[in-house]
Amino acid sequence: MNFSFHRFIYSLVLIVGVNLYSAQILALELKGAAIYQELGKDYYIASLYVTDSSQDALELLAADKGQQMKIKVIAKRWSARKWKAQWQNNIAINNVVDADPGLAKAIVSFTEFPVSSLRAGDELIIDYVPNIGTTIHFNNHFVVTTKNKKLYAYLLNTWLGKFSPNRIFREKITGTIPPETELLIMADKSVTKDRIAEVSSWFVNEEETREANRKKELLIAEELKRQKQQELKQQELINRKALAKKKFDEKAKQEALLAAQKNQANERQRQQQSKANNLEKQKQLAAKKKRQQHAKAMQGYYKQLYLWQLQSKVNESVIYPPWAKQFSQQGPVELAFTTDRSSSLFNLVNNTPDTSKILVQEVERRLRLALEAIPRPAALKGDSWDFTIHYVFDPRVKELEPLPQPKKPSSLSK
Repeated sequence: MNFSFHRFIYSLVLIVGVNLYSAQILALELKGAAIYQELGKDYYIASLYVTDSSQDALELLAADKGQQMKIKVIAKRWSARKWKAQWQNNIAINNVVDADPGLAKAIVSFTEFPVSSLRAGDELIIDYVPNIGTTIHFNNHFVVTTKNKKLYAYLLNTWLGKFSPNRIFREKITGTIPPETELLIMADKSVTKDRIAEVSSWFVNEEETREANRKKELLIAEELKRQKQQELKQQELINRKALAKKKFDEKAKQEALLAAQKNQANERQRQQQSKANNLEKQKQLAAKKKRQQHAKAMQGYYKQLYLWQLQSKVNESVIYPPWAKQFSQQGPVELAFTTDRSSSLFNLVNNTPDTSKILVQEVERRLRLALEAIPRPAALKGDSWDFTIHYVFDPRVKELEPLPQPKKPSSLSK
């Protein structure tokens, strides 16, 4: 009776702990629910809870937001052997192999934790919490935890991956088909206290082992810390003695040297001070001029680079308008314009008014797209810049030669 009482208390503590964890860390909403079947047999109700229910399957797999997979067993009996085989197969066909030994160990813990068969009413909660990781509980008992999303993503892929159970399951679990009320009521039923206590023996030994290992690691860490502190104290004493001797010797040597050189040094210092001041002033002026030249050359280069990027983008994206070809329209287009830090286009001037308006409009449209697509060089200073781009429409030219890229000034290449 005493053993049963302790097991009951242990189970109660686990229930409270898991509920607090879910309530405090995960504020989730239902994405979808579906029944998992295999060979015509219903095994469990799958429920997916997410932070943002508007995300699609691919976004859920990639998102670094809180999520939860809930598995409510409805099969009368689900053997440990069948559990292991089904999950290992579903994980394998929906995921690529990862060399991470921690992930492999966690998958083994998940697929092999049942000591005996699972029964209707059993429940698995698989949580992912950003900056905490993945945690799995079975009937409120801890199964395994990892520090990242890999384990959660591998398991979620069995529902949302390429080889998920079937189309209807996928549509229901992603919320495309609304969940049935009866299904949600079944999934929400709590695990009985008797069942929680019954399966506690699956986990007690492992938990006791972890606790013993934790205490052992603490003792080892404390002993290492004590030894390290002792070594540090001894080394600190040696260092203090060596430092004191070094200071004494240096002081004596310095005093003797200063006494012999003091007068000579003072005179030399007075003579050199004036010369040093003049040299320093010249160096500063030269350095300032060099910096100014460098800055001017740099801005010129980045402006040329920006124009080259825009012109290249226009060259490669311009399409000879079919009507212009039909009308044998050709000729040069030259557009002068101003752009600013937000890549807006203004002060647009067409310097080739004799060229067909159709051709001018095509170049203008490609210029606007280029301004949106090409980021301004971060080092380019100023609020706005004036540029001119050119394009020649010639039906004989199939493809324009690439423009030579501006070269950095030698001062920038170093």
